[in-house]
Amino acid sequence: MKRFLTNLNSIVAVLLAFVLVQMIGFVALRNPVRVNLSGRTYYQLSEKTLNLLKGLEHEVRVTVFFQEEHALHDDVKNLLKEYEYQSRNIHVEWVDPARDVALTKKLAGQYGLNEAQVVVFDIGENFRVVKQTDIAEMQRVKGIKEPVITAFKGEQAFTSAIYGLIQGDTPKVYFLVGHGEQRITDFDQMAGYSDIGTALLQDNLDVQELMLSGEKGIPEDAAALVIPGPSKRMSPIEVEMIEDYLSRSGRVFILLDALKETGLEPMLERWGVELRNDIVVDPENTLRGSDVHIRRYNAHPICMEMNSIVQFILPRSIMPPELADGSSEDRPSVVPLFFTSEKSWSEMQVEEPTAKFEPEKGDMAGDDRERPISLGVAIERGASETMLDVQIRPSRMVVFGDSDFVSNESMVGGNQDLFMSALNWLLEREELIAIAPKPIEEVRLSLSRSELRKLFWINVAVIPGVAMVFGLLVWARRRK
Repeated sequence: MKRFLTNLNSIVAVLLAFVLVQMIGFVALRNPVRVNLSGRTYYQLSEKTLNLLKGLEHEVRVTVFFQEEHALHDDVKNLLKEYEYQSRNIHVEWVDPARDVALTKKLAGQYGLNEAQVVVFDIGENFRVVKQTDIAEMQRVKGIKEPVITAFKGEQAFTSAIYGLIQGDTPKVYFLVGHGEQRITDFDQMAGYSDIGTALLQDNLDVQELMLSGEKGIPEDAAALVIPGPSKRMSPIEVEMIEDYLSRSGRVFILLDALKETGLEPMLERWGVELRNDIVVDPENTLRGSDVHIRRYNAHPICMEMNSIVQFILPRSIMPPELADGSSEDRPSVVPLFFTSEKSWSEMQVEEPTAKFEPEKGDMAGDDRERPISLGVAIERGASETMLDVQIRPSRMVVFGDSDFVSNESMVGGNQDLFMSALNWLLEREELIAIAPKPIEEVRLSLSRSELRKLFWINVAVIPGVAMVFGLLVWARRRK
């Protein structure tokens, strides 16, 4: 009887331990806690994406058409795991186009796909297709057959797709033409704007060109108006149309080149922008003399996540007024966005072949801490935090001192990111401003010949030898 009770006690103890383990597992599955001990944040989602997923009320079905052998397969997989972890409304399904042929044909017909290596985000009857070119920046390298991935933009592309599905209507952005502006329909590899036009389409924006001749005003459906580098003067009527649109809570993005008179100068002066007929020279941040590399950013939503160098070509200064006063709601608030170095200056003698700092001739130094030289400003008027009953949409304008920095030839570094951040701020798409591409981290294990030899003997002799000695000791002990 005593033996029976002892055995029964053991069985009950084992069962209780089993139940306890199952309960711990169940609780852990329901309330997972993860800690990143690696110190790497390659797949870590930004605060903007986390906020978007936190408020996500729709079921989002994500279908991934990627082959396992593809270079982006693991990156896409790991990133989507983070989306699934953060929101129970994200459901991911993987389809291998090479192995799941029948399912691939069915879904390709459903989504109208004509290429593989895409990710489809689907909410009800609406869906967005994200291509591999949207997920990563690739570059051809001499001697390597396949393009090399230089930056991973997965989070930017996926969050933009989800945001576009939730948003519903696609914002329409007009690019002004008719005054020598850069054109999004120009595919010239040097001066064309077709690449930035494509980037806007991929970012869930409707892009169209607009000629004011024959129009009565800026179209009512304009979410923003971009004026990319006009080289000819606009008529006063056209400027009046632009200012009227801006005053009616409009959003305008102006890219001005040096030594070009556009007719916008009086309007910009009324909105608090100080223009000089100059070229900014920055010997400390240039490669060819004509370019200026931007490294100093101001605290503003447009620049808060900028961590790449932006290259302007022959820029002009875009300054806030010397006695800026943004305290009044009627006055535009003008905020400089980025600055040149302390060794830069604003060159006014632009006709001279050699640039030289001459303050007596009107040149302005960049080492003035109270008023450094800025190449871009953000302007807002009508933003009020005191009116609790009535919410008035503020007017917003961004002015940069160069238009060539997003031409097809100049889409390098952080140029496109800065343009997109400025446009997203104008469109109040703050969810997409802070998501920057992540550079590819290449980790190499460098071992000398002697270290390789040591590693070989440790794996071939030492580890098996220790196991064999331990086994012999156990065998000898049992023999006794």
